[in-house]
Amino acid sequence: MDKKIIGITLTYAIIMMSLILVTFIGEWNPSGYSYSLSNETLTIEKGLVSKETTEIAIEDRIDQAISFSLSISEENQQWRMDVIVIGLLLPFLLLLFVPDRRPFKKQLSYPWFALIVAALVVLYASYSVPAHITEISDIQNQVDALVQE
Repeated sequence: MDKKIIGITLTYAIIMMSLILVTFIGEWNPSGYSYSLSNETLTIEKGLVSKETTEIAIEDRIDQAISFSLSISEENQQWRMDVIVIGLLLPFLLLLFVPDRRPFKKQLSYPWFALIVAALVVLYASYSVPAHITEISDIQNQVDALVQE
């Protein structure tokens, strides 16, 4: 293995380990919100390291709490799918920097390989980013409604 491949491998490992640790161990998602439910109290947490917590009594607002937890679950599911797709596309993006080691070099010229990888990234981002924006807006509205009442 030459230094370029080792560098690409280390870069991939560092990026993916960071994403996996933050996502699965830190329970982070792009909205920044998480929650816990105990008895009749909903605890909303915002942040990754220094979490701001808000406790809300939900005796008569169970429907709002369930709607909030569903929105958080949808955002978590979308983010986990993003982590998987990043894990699949990142090697191809990194191999753009080492043209002699790229896959399919006998079938595809470098410009076509770069175009296909860029197109895949743009297509997925055009699907994922609006979904996150919609969910985060919905989560923020639900948090505001829960806190105000």
